[in-house]
Amino acid sequence: MGLSFITPMLLGGAALMAVPIVLHLIMRRKPVPHEFPALRFLRDRAVANRRRLRVSHVFLLLLRMAALTLLALALARPVLRGAGWLADGEGPVAAALVIDTAPRMALREANETRLERAAKLARVLLDKLPQGSKVAVLDTAGTTAAFSPSSAAAGARIDRLTASAQAASIPAVIAEARRLLAGSELARKELYVFTDCSHGAWDNVASQPEPAAGEPPVLFIDVSAAHPRNFSIEALDLSGERISAGTSLAVTASAARAGPDASRAVAVEVLGRDGMYVRRAVKPVEWKAAGPVQVDFEVAGLEPGTRQGRVVIEGSDDLEADNVRSFTVEVGAAAKVIVAAPRPAARTAALLVQAIAPTALAKAGKARFEPEVIDVESLGTVSWDAVQGIVLLDPPPLPPQTWEALERWVAGGRGLVVWLGPRAGNAERFNTDASRRVLGGDLVRVWRSPEGNYLAPAALDHPIMAAYRRVGDAVPWQDFPVSRHWEFKPAEAAADAAATVAVYRNGLPAVLDRTLGGGNVVVVTMPVSLSASDPDAWNTLATGFEPWPFVILANETLLHAVDTSDDRNVLAGAPAVLHIDRRDMPAAIVSTPAGDDFPAAVDQKRGTITVTTTQVPGNYTVRAGGDIGGITKGFSVNLPPPATDFSRLSDDALAAVLGPGHRLAKSAEEIVRDVNRERVGSELFPWVIVLVALAMAADWIVANRFYAPREGAEAERAAAAEFAAEESHAVGPPPVPPAVPPPVPSPEVPA
Repeated sequence: MGLSFITPMLLGGAALMAVPIVLHLIMRRKPVPHEFPALRFLRDRAVANRRRLRVSHVFLLLLRMAALTLLALALARPVLRGAGWLADGEGPVAAALVIDTAPRMALREANETRLERAAKLARVLLDKLPQGSKVAVLDTAGTTAAFSPSSAAAGARIDRLTASAQAASIPAVIAEARRLLAGSELARKELYVFTDCSHGAWDNVASQPEPAAGEPPVLFIDVSAAHPRNFSIEALDLSGERISAGTSLAVTASAARAGPDASRAVAVEVLGRDGMYVRRAVKPVEWKAAGPVQVDFEVAGLEPGTRQGRVVIEGSDDLEADNVRSFTVEVGAAAKVIVAAPRPAARTAALLVQAIAPTALAKAGKARFEPEVIDVESLGTVSWDAVQGIVLLDPPPLPPQTWEALERWVAGGRGLVVWLGPRAGNAERFNTDASRRVLGGDLVRVWRSPEGNYLAPAALDHPIMAAYRRVGDAVPWQDFPVSRHWEFKPAEAAADAAATVAVYRNGLPAVLDRTLGGGNVVVVTMPVSLSASDPDAWNTLATGFEPWPFVILANETLLHAVDTSDDRNVLAGAPAVLHIDRRDMPAAIVSTPAGDDFPAAVDQKRGTITVTTTQVPGNYTVRAGGDIGGITKGFSVNLPPPATDFSRLSDDALAAVLGPGHRLAKSAEEIVRDVNRERVGSELFPWVIVLVALAMAADWIVANRFYAPREGAEAERAAAAEFAAEESHAVGPPPVPPAVPPPVPSPEVPA
């Protein structure tokens, strides 16, 4: 018996029982969630708090990471190098030390000279040099530039430096140091300059250029005095380097004071035959810091021959180099001069002759000059061998042969003074190649100034004008008007051109001067040969009321022209040329102020002795031919004003001459710091450790702010209740919130 189905295919319909199950599941009623308003507020607040805390924790994490990173960086001691990140910062270097050794470096402050201060700081640098370094010590005295065999030798060289006359400027020595460093095989090169930053060192110096690529930078080290105090004699003016026997020598000293006002005497001394100085006059002086003072002396009774002396400040002070000024004069017979004037010569030359050789002084044998008056037309017929000078008063156009003879005569060491006037006539006729070679220029035209023109010197620096310094602005030039004068044009070539000494009020040259060979030529572009009553007079310089300015001008122009035989007063380092007028002496002996003797050759052809060793200031004596029948001459050497000018430049002026980006150190600590920065680099540890401290402080502030107890919890509950009350108005009576908020429910609540 078995069971079977007729239509078994229909059994598949049993699968339809799944339909009601699906419908049941689909049509099932979904539960409606009910959420308390206060709970929803707390959930939203929790979400916002989680976001805020996430950001805060990230910020706090970054702060702590930065603090730890910066701390590690600080412990690694980072260094910023001036010339890149060099691995051989402590390798050997080639160093050049340029030290100013001018006399002003002997200025003492706090019992230490500026040179001693420089030497002490230079020693600091030597101690900082790495092993194997090469050192060169250069100074301004002209010592040969070379590297020392060792650091110890360089130190000994520094200790031996002394203040002396300056042979080279600081920029020139710096350039020499750069050339020396460029030839060193060492890769690292350093250059140091020790200077007092004074006007004497840097005036008239162009700005220092920035170091070119590959050149070492310069570290300037300031060794100037903070509060200097000093008495000084800046210059001497003599009434003449050649005076007649029986006349007095006028000596004017210009003195200055650095520091408070004070009283101190100044004396003039003359060197005796025994080699000892004899005091001839003493004057008390009230020194003012506000400006220079002038001290005048009259020295009478000087014996014939070469006479030497000095002006000294009594007592000692912080700088001894400027307390003494020396001088040399030649005392002898009046200089013979020829005065060539238009006819009648005696009358036209009378004003000038009385100015240069007054009758009373000439009779007493005390006149400076012994003039011989001749007609200008006969100038070429008289002998010039026995005279030292010639004066041409209002000369007419002269033959070329006369100008050529004058050229040769002046070039041999004589002097010529030309007072131009109306007899020059036509400028084209007067001007010739021969006259141009003598006068140093050409006449252009007669300049007419009916009113308001007179002599108006712009400066009193030239020797011809120096005598007017004693009266300063008191010269009444306006009382001696000049109605006409020649316009003079100097030659175009600088070597052949006459230099302007003084000008008129209209700016045109009045007095010109030029050197011709071994002599001098002075040109005055107005005449003095006409009398005051002459209607054609060009000026009243010699005929006005009390014409003492003309007397000075007439004497000074002639003195400057004829006094060309010897260099009696020179500046330190300049050669001195002395004429002995003998050819039979092969050599001479020169005695220095320090008592040393050395030989000097005699130029047999020219009959001159040239002395080039003049670095030491003071009086020098030159002897040739022995005590009997020999020759004794002398000259004086003085320091130039910049050599003792220690006044410090202003910061702006100093920055201008030291150049852009210059480095200036004033103490050993600043030197060490700058050297370390250049050689080792600038260490950044202090800056990085400050950043570490700032990061840790920020971490502490942020952490305390984020983790502080929430004092506003009660305020949040009140805000939740208020929020629930607002919701109840919209959805019905509010449920009663539990006393303690339960945990945040799940998003769905079962139906």
